[in-house]
Order: sequence, then structure tokens, then C-alpha cells
Amino acid sequence: METACAKEEPENLSDVLDQLVDNTKGDNASFGDVLEALNSRSFGPVLLVPAVLAVSPLGAIPGVSIFTGFLIFVIAAQMFVARSHIWLPKRLLAFSFSREKLVNAVKSTRPWAVWFEPWIHNRFAFLIDAPFRQAIALVVMILAALFIPLAFLPFAVAVPGTAISLIALGMTAKDGALVLAGCAASVAAIVLAVVFWPF
Repeated sequence: METACAKEEPENLSDVLDQLVDNTKGDNASFGDVLEALNSRSFGPVLLVPAVLAVSPLGAIPGVSIFTGFLIFVIAAQMFVARSHIWLPKRLLAFSFSREKLVNAVKSTRPWAVWFEPWIHNRFAFLIDAPFRQAIALVVMILAALFIPLAFLPFAVAVPGTAISLIALGMTAKDGALVLAGCAASVAAIVLAVVFWPF
């Protein structure tokens, strides 16, 4: 799948969340529907969606954290090799869940997004470009790989998921400081995985 070209690129987290609700229909939504709802081909928003879903109430659905982790890994790997278009396997995109749960997850997450947005600024944007971009992609791939072992611990996926969300949001808003904050938070995720491995 090649993601659709955007008419309007989401510029912040509340925009991303609003598009997930406004641009999906029906009783069920697949990951493909959710990603297409963004109307974006940029790595930042496309990474942000599965990361936010993983830390939202939707992440409590069995299997969602594993799928989001794999989805994030595949996207980040393509960012690492500087692929110009994002491709995702059809089988992964077909994974579906109740749209009502998606809407409820957005409703519970959006107030936090609105509260956080005044802290986001366009700064240190050079940290988002190469060669830093490849380093960011590698960090995200490591964090995504942690979803699998941490999925067996209640709410543990929220730690790497939050770190990825910060990184992806920083990429979306061109806020290098936010990307650095996400990279710093990734240390906590790695420590958590090491401490509890093999549980």
C-alpha cells in the first residue's frame, strides 16, 4: 500500500486525532482505514497513529500492541533506508477493530493532546533531517521491537509507545527538542525491558 497524498497534512496531535474520527466510517475500522484517514504520506503522522493507538485505551484490545509494534517497526525501517513512499503489507493493514472503540480512544486522548500542544514549537528542525533521521529511525525500531516482550506486562507498552509518540509528534511538528525528549524517554523503555526480561 502506498499512502494517499495529503490535501491537508496534520500539523499537531489534535489534528491527527480529529482526522481519525472524521475520515473513518462504519462499524469497524482497519489499520489501513486509520492510516488512510490521515491523508498523509509523511513519516511523522504515519508513525504517530499506531504509537498513540498503542498507549490509548484501544491498546488494551488483545493483539493491538503486537500489531502496532510491528507496524511501527516496518514504517521506521523504511524511514531508515530513506524510502520516499511508505509501503505496508495488506495483511497487516487488514487488522480491524471496533470503530466505536477508536472514537472512544480519541475522545479520551484528545484533551491531553490539546493541553500538550502549546508546548510544541518549530525548533531545532535540523535534528529531524539526515543523518539524524536515520538515528531516529533506529531508535524507533528498537522501541517497536520492545512491544513484543512488554505486551505481556500490563500497560508496559505505554512506555515505549509514549517515547515513539513524542518522537513522531516532534517529526510532525518539526520540533527537534520533542524528538530529543522522545529519545530520552526511550532509555526508560529499554531499562524496563531489561529489568523484566524474561519476566
